[in-house]
Amino acid sequence: MTFLGFQISRYRGLLAVVACGAAIFAASHFVLVYLLGGDAAAVHPNQRALGWPLYERIWGRVAAVDRLYKRGQLPSETRLGVFIGVSTTAAGIERKYLDAEATAADRWIVLSGAGLSFENIENVMHPVFYLSRKPAVVAFGIHPQMLVGERYFGDEATAGAVRVVGRRRRILEAQLKKFPLLALLRKHWAVEHRDIMGHYLRTKIYLLRLWVFWLAGVSADSLAAPAIEPWDEDPLWLWNMDDAEHQFAQAQLNFWDRRGHFKPENYDPDGQQARSLARMIRAYRELGSKVFVVLMPLRSSTRKIVPPNARPCLMEVLRTNFPDAPPTVIDLEDAIPDRLFTDEAHLSKNGADRLSKLVAERLRASAPAHEGP
Repeated sequence: MTFLGFQISRYRGLLAVVACGAAIFAASHFVLVYLLGGDAAAVHPNQRALGWPLYERIWGRVAAVDRLYKRGQLPSETRLGVFIGVSTTAAGIERKYLDAEATAADRWIVLSGAGLSFENIENVMHPVFYLSRKPAVVAFGIHPQMLVGERYFGDEATAGAVRVVGRRRRILEAQLKKFPLLALLRKHWAVEHRDIMGHYLRTKIYLLRLWVFWLAGVSADSLAAPAIEPWDEDPLWLWNMDDAEHQFAQAQLNFWDRRGHFKPENYDPDGQQARSLARMIRAYRELGSKVFVVLMPLRSSTRKIVPPNARPCLMEVLRTNFPDAPPTVIDLEDAIPDRLFTDEAHLSKNGADRLSKLVAERLRASAPAHEGP
């Protein structure tokens, strides 16, 4: 039998494989809808996706520090300090002041994730545990709102999602109309939810990779290409944010309000975010690190609307989980005047200079080993 000059019988095996694959792909739509639901709710991340470039940036910088240790370019007796936080830490903490004055450690590295979520910080900071030389000091730059976290909402873009709008969307739609079969593909569950499924699968692969490397005893410099500059991360884009008429700040407040950061009932000392914070403190202490908790500054407009039980809830988490030796708490939430902010939580360059000096003063080696909150 021939079709358009091709002898069908010669491609019988290939056609059978293609037909079988198409049938499985079509059937998988109904299986996934049945198992996971129409809106992919079962695989939505608990917290907003951070995006993989952030993970890779942390890996690269930690790998570079690890390589310096192994090559002898960083003396083995050097006490490493790690300051961990989110974008407010990236904009607010300058390493040069810590190196000069925060004598609890000799050299400092500032590592920042994103989003007001303890879970997100916990996930993105895994590379620190692969350092050949464990940190002597770990400081967390946090906000009480992290006890609420930042849940993922289905109507928002996920990591890596590209929203096609305007002329490009019209062109895409016109092209799809020419091929009805391609238009049908967009209705398939896996295609429709490709962004969230991609993030979900990549997260699971990432965690499996970490587990395998941990069992194999692999160190940080073997896990990623070392960054050229490990110590400093230029926050220029944060320092130069446009704050005209406080529009950005208001959008920020709306974002946090939607996630329930201003509702007292969302602050739970036994919740998932609280458990994440306790796990991190416990894990770094098991490395032999002295742990500090730094309450990062907020502009007065935000401090007024954060529920009054937010900070007491955070302190309760620390007291409950570490009754004998709670970590030292450095409270700088109201230490910076409003004029030195670029929005509700990020500092200007002058604000960062002032805050970094304050933090460095409090991170001197003479601080008590364990000071209650």
